[in-house]
Amino acid sequence: MSAPPARSGGLLSALNGCWNTVSTPVRTYSTNKEVKLLDRKLGILYFMITTLVLAYVFGVRFFLDKGYNAVERSNGVVGIQLTGRGYTKTNGIVAPADIASLVQIGPEGDSLFLPTRWITWPDQRRGNCTSPDEPCSGPNAAAADADCARSPPLAAGKCEGSLCERYQWCEPGDDGKYMGPTAPKDPFAPGGEAAIARAGGETVLQELGAIDKPGLMVVLMAAIDFPRLSDAQLQTEESKSRVRWTMAQVLQRAGMTEEQATTMGGVLSVVLQWNCPNLWASGDCLPSLQVTQLAPEVPFYRQWANYYRRAADPAIEYRELHQARGLRLLVTSKGIGEQIDLEMIMLQIFVMLALMPIASILADTIMQNFFAERRHYREYKTELSPDFSDVRAKVEQLEKQSQSRHFKQMEYA
Repeated sequence: MSAPPARSGGLLSALNGCWNTVSTPVRTYSTNKEVKLLDRKLGILYFMITTLVLAYVFGVRFFLDKGYNAVERSNGVVGIQLTGRGYTKTNGIVAPADIASLVQIGPEGDSLFLPTRWITWPDQRRGNCTSPDEPCSGPNAAAADADCARSPPLAAGKCEGSLCERYQWCEPGDDGKYMGPTAPKDPFAPGGEAAIARAGGETVLQELGAIDKPGLMVVLMAAIDFPRLSDAQLQTEESKSRVRWTMAQVLQRAGMTEEQATTMGGVLSVVLQWNCPNLWASGDCLPSLQVTQLAPEVPFYRQWANYYRRAADPAIEYRELHQARGLRLLVTSKGIGEQIDLEMIMLQIFVMLALMPIASILADTIMQNFFAERRHYREYKTELSPDFSDVRAKVEQLEKQSQSRHFKQMEYA
């Protein structure tokens, strides 16, 4: 009659064992042991390292780098316009120069070409004439013709007066016939003085870099927005700052002198930079002008032509060729917008929490390896447990004996 209670007790014991196994993680809490070492030097060391960490987070990341702000970089649209008046000088003769006579619209909408020195070849007409860019020479006519390229129908490979002849736009000759040599490719290159004199002299834009005179002015019309941070759209028409600069200010920012701009010309990158430290007050964003000279000491040359016909002979087409050096302005609009952001604030807090354990790690390393009392620090910090090797061996031996006894009982049964 005692067997059923024994089985009931074994079942309850097994259930209690299972419950204890399942509920142990819930009913217990494990924590790291904390050792407080009373030492003035260690306390000062830990305080200094902690202060450096806090100074880096709050001083550098928060205030200097403005880590509490979300930053967005954006590119806007911009257009350029030239206003004002100037004057030119050709062979000592002064002539007024307005925008219509100076500005040449480029293929892009955000660029502008301002000629600073140019020559004009009027009344050009198509015909066979020599080219100053193709010299030829030889002891006889056949040898001279061999120096000229033969490319029908434009070039017959013929040498005339030490220059190759081809079908092209020709200058009128001295007798009124169109047999004069054509214009060179770049009359402003070294050795082109004769071509400039043959064209009637060059026209030079005057007082381009005069600071005390208004002269020509660059006007920028731009718009930019920062869609990730704000819905506001910034425009130059609504800005409180000026969006026009004199050519003298443009050259000064580019590091060019008036002589360099007039004689050589060049390509200038003109950037309208928007700085918006607080997009909540977008009306305070102030655009500034940044000018960079691309390929310094390299001249910029351009030529264009105007075509026309005369009433006396409408079947013949004439043209007026302009060859010039000048300034090519490439305009862009860029901006940096900033705004206080909760995510960036939380990020800086997490950075601070991640850096705080560095103070403890450095203090532990220094006190255990560099201080004079490092041996005592190790004794207090490190606690050695009893050797469990013998206990583990005794348990394994008892388990083997139990298994052997159980096996013998099974054989006896």
